[in-house]
Amino acid sequence: MSLGKRIFAAFLAFIIAPLFVLGSVSYLVFQNVTQEKYAEQTELTLKAIGRNIHNMIKEANYFSDFWVTTEDSVESVEQSIDGTRDEPTATDDATMSATEMDANVSYQELQEKERLRQRVLLTYPGIQSVTLYRNDGRNVNVNFGKETPIDRQDLESNPIYPEVLRKYGAPVWIGPNEDPVLNGKNNLFTQIRVLLDVDTLTSRGILVTRFQMNELSRIFSFYNSQGSADRRYLIVGRDGKVVFDNRGTAQGESIGSLVDTVKGIDINGNEYQTRTLDFDGDKSLVSVQDLQLERLGVGDWKLVMVTSWSYLSGDMIVVLRWMVIVTAITLLLALMFNLMFVRRIVTFIVRVVRAMRQVERGDLSTRVPVIGQDETSILARGFNSLVIRVSELLSDVKQEQRRIRKAEMMLLQAQIKPHFLFNALESINILAVQNEGRKVSRMVQRLANIFRISIQQKEEINIEQELEHLTSYLEIQKYRFEELFEYEIDIPGELLGNSILKLTLQPLVENSIQHGFEGIDYMGRIQVRAREEGRNIAIYIEDNGIGMSNDRMASLTENAISSFEDRHEESPETGERRGLGFGNVADRLRIHYGNGYGLIVCSAPRQGTTIKCIIPKAARGNEDDETKGVVGR
Repeated sequence: MSLGKRIFAAFLAFIIAPLFVLGSVSYLVFQNVTQEKYAEQTELTLKAIGRNIHNMIKEANYFSDFWVTTEDSVESVEQSIDGTRDEPTATDDATMSATEMDANVSYQELQEKERLRQRVLLTYPGIQSVTLYRNDGRNVNVNFGKETPIDRQDLESNPIYPEVLRKYGAPVWIGPNEDPVLNGKNNLFTQIRVLLDVDTLTSRGILVTRFQMNELSRIFSFYNSQGSADRRYLIVGRDGKVVFDNRGTAQGESIGSLVDTVKGIDINGNEYQTRTLDFDGDKSLVSVQDLQLERLGVGDWKLVMVTSWSYLSGDMIVVLRWMVIVTAITLLLALMFNLMFVRRIVTFIVRVVRAMRQVERGDLSTRVPVIGQDETSILARGFNSLVIRVSELLSDVKQEQRRIRKAEMMLLQAQIKPHFLFNALESINILAVQNEGRKVSRMVQRLANIFRISIQQKEEINIEQELEHLTSYLEIQKYRFEELFEYEIDIPGELLGNSILKLTLQPLVENSIQHGFEGIDYMGRIQVRAREEGRNIAIYIEDNGIGMSNDRMASLTENAISSFEDRHEESPETGERRGLGFGNVADRLRIHYGNGYGLIVCSAPRQGTTIKCIIPKAARGNEDDETKGVVGR
């Protein structure tokens, strides 16, 4: 991964990610703290509302007890009605409706019933109707509205009727929407109890009282008047049905599953009654409080308060909005810092790395642009100065190597073995003694030709001159060893004009005469031939001598790549330098032409030896060749 990608990944990991995590954690913490604080306040509110509802139900029970324990009961109404009728009926109604006034009822009796109704209303204004279902089958109804009494048969078949009998005088409450039959057409609060005789405590019938609980609306209006328009209060009764909704939209609906979800026990064994849930499609904080009205005859009623989360999180949203704005500004500044400073440094480092790679490839003309006045500019100037100095030093080294190689070449070219010169002069002396003047002349001419070519200042000569030097050498050796070998030179005429390093072929042929033909009992043969191979010229020197083993060829190759001083040390026996054949030529060719050129040896015992000399086909100037030789080495 590149440095720029690593820095960008670090920017994401150490700046962006922590800010995102910080924002998420802050939101969750704010939400949790808000929920906990509001839950505490909600608990106090629900308890206060619960106490008000408890007092309201308790007051209604006091009214019911008052009617049961005083003479101003439904039976007093019954007696008033009985005195105005000729025969008793199964059901007598005593209402304020003018249509039910009988012509036989006196004006005084009507005034008495009116006073009774007024006393009842003064006792508890919320009452709507009172109905007594006597044990003898007669019904007595006091109606302050337009309520229709429950049919006795429907009452006795209702599942709650056994509970009423079991409580034997204690009230049983049915909230609105819990039982449409018992609640009547106006869906009122209904209280059912057994009416007992005060003196004997025997059952005298079933008393059904319906109440209009306007006090509930006043209670919830009071606690919802402090700007909390998003608060909603519900009373949930039997089977999870909504008994009361201060908004009036959810009454009669079943939300028992929601209440069960809110109420529960946490892992620490503590009761929790507040949770964040979706209510009517909105995220809301739902709190549940048990009203604990069982002792007053009310079932397992629960008070539910629903608060919109948008109302609770109003201030928190403002804080979070500012946090988002500050975070966005911070990220923008960090991004600008990354682009203006970090990216500039990374770009500079990448530029320096590229320049270093170009220098590694040998391009010493590479320079790093100097921008600014900070430390990067100092580094750029230092790098450029270093490259310039390296270029200068390399130029000095090349120049020094060029002088060294030139000196070595001059030394190698001057290596004409003293014993060859001695033997040649000795042969000329013998021929002179024998009065072989013509042969002496030819020998001297050949020797002069060898010296003439050897002392030339040029490093390269054409192949034709090299062959003239080689022929002179072979002729001299033929005079000395007439019956030892014969030779053949086959070089195409079109190759004679190409350049070759002087004194290349003679040492190789000398190696065949001195070592290849040592101890043979047959006529030795040397063949020199050449051919083009692509852009190179290959010259083959072949002999039919004794050949070489693999170990000998390995030793010869090792000596060919050994150091100049080791390969040209003097022999302790003769004082002559040794190893000036194959190794000499191989070293000179490598120095002059570079890698890819030189000698290849192929030989086997008693199979002769073949040496392949590879040189470039094009002619080269001395100065260029020296430079290439230095670089190739």
